[in-house]
Amino acid sequence: MLLPPYVYPIKGITFFLSHPQLWIKALCPFLLTLIFGIASLVLCFVFLLPLQAHALIQAHCPEWLAWLVSVIFVLLESCIIDLLFYFAIMLPMFQDVLFDCTLRAAGLERMFETRVPVSTVMVCCRGVSSGLVMVWFLILAQVFILILTAPLNLIPVAGTVIACYINGWLTCWGLHLHYDLEFRGFSVSESRAFAWKYKSHYSQFGAVAVALELVPLFNLIFMWTNIVGAALYVGDQYRKNEKSMEKQQQSEIEKQQYQSESSNTKGFSEA
Repeated sequence: MLLPPYVYPIKGITFFLSHPQLWIKALCPFLLTLIFGIASLVLCFVFLLPLQAHALIQAHCPEWLAWLVSVIFVLLESCIIDLLFYFAIMLPMFQDVLFDCTLRAAGLERMFETRVPVSTVMVCCRGVSSGLVMVWFLILAQVFILILTAPLNLIPVAGTVIACYINGWLTCWGLHLHYDLEFRGFSVSESRAFAWKYKSHYSQFGAVAVALELVPLFNLIFMWTNIVGAALYVGDQYRKNEKSMEKQQQSEIEKQQYQSESSNTKGFSEA
């Protein structure tokens, strides 16, 4: 049964907690990001720090200032590398894995058999484009809209609800990109057009998802349960479409049988 869109982020929480096999899919990116963060910090200090410090010293910068500025630069460079690695590579990859695992856990293995065939090259290209969209458009746009709607939070309750609703459409679209590109064979522009066509449903889902991600500390969990909720939402839509197709096929069969019986009856009467 297809539930109202705003229910699915909550349903994602309960489904995630009741299926331990999904936990590891959310734990892995944190561990890998931590390992990569430590490695990038060490490498930056070992290789980039002396290069930058000596370059500043040769540019007649005081030695103590050169080393201080270089340390600051190295910390910033390490953060940028970590952000690019996590958001551009790790996060989309593990989001897709969690989405797929949720569909399988929900008993929708058949969705992988009926997905629109997309060539490996096309999947790769679309994966890269969706990753770029996630980084340079979705994330930046979400931050921009969050900043613009921040004053609404000064209005108790109602202002926060409005701000979450405004941010919701973009959030929901980002959670559906993987399904649209790799299951339905959409391009990024087609996916965006479809999301805009159903902007009311997307905004309802996304409003609750954004609200959950605003909860301090717990947002580290809710960012993953929202993906589970998106997969469950897609899965219920798929089941609904299956039932509609079955009813349509059954109706056509009954219509053909009726026409056949009518034809036979007419033939007997003429005889």
